[in-house]
Amino acid sequence: MNKNRFASVAVVALTAVAAFASATPAQAADFSVAADKTQHLTIAGDTVTVTLANVPAGQGVYLRLCAGTLADVAKARPADCVGMDKTVWASTAASSLAQHASDATKALPVPVVAQFTSAGKAIDCTMVACGIHVRRDHLGGSTDFALDRFIPLTFGAPVPAAHPSVVGGKVQIHVADANGQTVTFVVAGKKYVRAINSDDYTFTLAAAKVAKNSKSVKVAAVLASRAIGSATLSLK
Repeated sequence: MNKNRFASVAVVALTAVAAFASATPAQAADFSVAADKTQHLTIAGDTVTVTLANVPAGQGVYLRLCAGTLADVAKARPADCVGMDKTVWASTAASSLAQHASDATKALPVPVVAQFTSAGKAIDCTMVACGIHVRRDHLGGSTDFALDRFIPLTFGAPVPAAHPSVVGGKVQIHVADANGQTVTFVVAGKKYVRAINSDDYTFTLAAAKVAKNSKSVKVAAVLASRAIGSATLSLK
């Protein structure tokens, strides 16, 4: 089967199944998927390496980027997906391997990109949830949902954020994804400037030193003149 004919058959099959699926299917308990990375992928284009475990003998799957969440795909197969040119076909069937399917027993590079078009509809994975959908191929996949899996993905650089709390009599402000930057912590109006040396950094100050006899205290974390987290914490 040449590539054009395969693409035509596969597109028809995928479109029909997306419309057909409407309930959570039974799944093969021993089949699993794993990805080498899932977060903060490059918006312009990236590659996620997916490893499949226990693909049944003689069966194949498609792996492709689609819009949706785990909750969405539990109800129906996603309809807004990349085209067949960015869909990976992998199989354990000798006949499929002879037609240029990838070996499903080996690591599979899956191309992903944050923006794509599906049936004329523009999808932006920086604005809506997306992930890699795995499902049986056109050779049995229209009615077999046992291998359906979904790997959620995110695109773009992580956004620094701060989360204040009171733990064990201490005011703590946990800062995520700000390694190498300078953050100003404001506690009861007093500023503490710190150079952040980790993407998992915690600023700590004894509550007794914050505001004596106060029942609460206002705290904030500021990065480049922008508050990345603030709260009024109870000290009692």
